[in-house]
Order: sequence, then C-alpha cells, then structure tokens
Amino acid sequence: MTGLQSPSLQHFLAEQYTAEIAAFRAVLDAVPADAFAAAGLGHSPAWHALHIAEWVRLTVLQDRTPNYHFLGWEDKPWVAPMGTEAAPLAETADKADILAHLDDTGAKAVAYLTAASDAEMQGMTFSPSAPTGERPRLAALGLHVRHIAYHRGQVALSRKEQA
Repeated sequence: MTGLQSPSLQHFLAEQYTAEIAAFRAVLDAVPADAFAAAGLGHSPAWHALHIAEWVRLTVLQDRTPNYHFLGWEDKPWVAPMGTEAAPLAETADKADILAHLDDTGAKAVAYLTAASDAEMQGMTFSPSAPTGERPRLAALGLHVRHIAYHRGQVALSRKEQA
C-alpha cells in the first residue's frame, strides 16, 4: 500500500464528529417545529439538541464558560458552578435557532479537531462520569461520539413512541 497515507488521528476524529452530528441533525430535522420542545421519553428534542451542544462545547472545546444548563446532571454538585450565567438558548427557543446553535458548536468542534496538535490530543481531561472526574483525552472524545449517537437514538425512539 505504498503511496497511501493514513489520515491523522485529528482528521479521523473530525470525520467522526462530522458524521455523527450530521446523523443527529437529520433526526432532529424530522421533528415538526411544533413538537420540538415537547417532552417525549423524558426530554424534548430541543433539550437533546442543547444537551449535545453543551457537551460538545465542554468535551471537545473544553469551554468553561459558566452558562451550562442542559448537561443532564443538574442534581450533581459539580454542575452548580457551571450554570451561574444564562444559557445561550432556552429549550423553548425557536427550532431553527437551536439547530443553528448545534451546527455552530459542531462546526467549531470539527475545526478545533482538524487543527489540534498531537499534544492537544494527549493527557487527561474533565469527565465527570469517570471515577476520578477525568479520563484520557482520546477516550473522552471517543466516548462523546458515542454519546451523540445515544441521544440520536433517544430522539428517534421518542418519535416512534409518539407516532
């Protein structure tokens, strides 16, 4: 296989995030605007979109701006200081605005991953579900791609239940 180069780890991760966010977005696009903020199986599609946007911002971009309100761990003490400012959007915001926010956050994450150095892919990162509160950066990014897929499934299942 001479002449073929393996894509970089950063390129691979950027592709995975691009694909998973696009698949998630397709499921969200199928939800009628008048049902976007309606809870189904626990949360509304709007909540799921905002939840993933927040986790992309926290996990990939490592953004510590304290305006998180959809992390899903609101009963945990570590969340309180993260939500001291107003959320960028409410769950009742217009569907187009929520999806634009998800698109923007996803694009920033893909741009970051594409340009990230090898050093930025190493080391430990914040991960509240890990026993120590952090995990290796690459493991956290891989886990997070699967987290997006999980919420894509939640929205799709909720739509089937409502049909």
